Amino acid sequence: MYGGGAICVGHGCKGRCFCDFMLLLAGLAIIGLGTAVHVNLSDFYQIIDIRVLTISVIVLGCIVFVIAFCACCGAIRESKCMLGFYAACMAILAALKIYITVVIFSFLGHTMETISRWLDTAFRNTDLEPVFNGMEMLFQCCGTNGTSSYIAAGRQIPVSCCPNPNAQNPPPCDSANAYGGCTDKLSDYFDTFGEAIGGVLVVVIIVECICVIFGLFMCCQIRARRN
Repeated sequence: MYGGGAICVGHGCKGRCFCDFMLLLAGLAIIGLGTAVHVNLSDFYQIIDIRVLTISVIVLGCIVFVIAFCACCGAIRESKCMLGFYAACMAILAALKIYITVVIFSFLGHTMETISRWLDTAFRNTDLEPVFNGMEMLFQCCGTNGTSSYIAAGRQIPVSCCPNPNAQNPPPCDSANAYGGCTDKLSDYFDTFGEAIGGVLVVVIIVECICVIFGLFMCCQIRARRN
């Protein structure tokens, strides 16, 4: 019985270590994706303020990474207390990630409407014009719905709406050579990164549930072996 229990624990340890390694990679992926969105939009939070969401995603990725790293140590040491605590943490984190995933996919379900509302408000605010022009250059877009946004508002089409805005003698910027609207561009951007982050979170939730099962299994095996 002792030898069989040791073998079971050994196999459980290997399985847990593999799951924890997958969580380490997933944690790094979440941190990377969250940081990419946060940095890319750092100059435009006056227009699109999603700092709470991006910072939450980054912090969540860090927590996943740290706990997964510590869990590897607990699995190797075969500490029943550490494994039980880890299983409880994984269950809580899985529930938290389910909530964040629902929030992300709920946001993605109304991306066009939300982005359109943000950009319309920012476009009408002339104090934000330099920030809006910077966003146009970064995302290679123009106005909310193309040059028609500026024409309808009776405003001149800025050079940021066209390629090479920083050239010494840029060509006239008009409807013929201007970019498309920023609403479509930013909606596609958020859809791409949002689906990537949401997909990684779904994978993490599945792996965490497996880790909870492995953790409880190893606790039972360690208890049985010691008894």
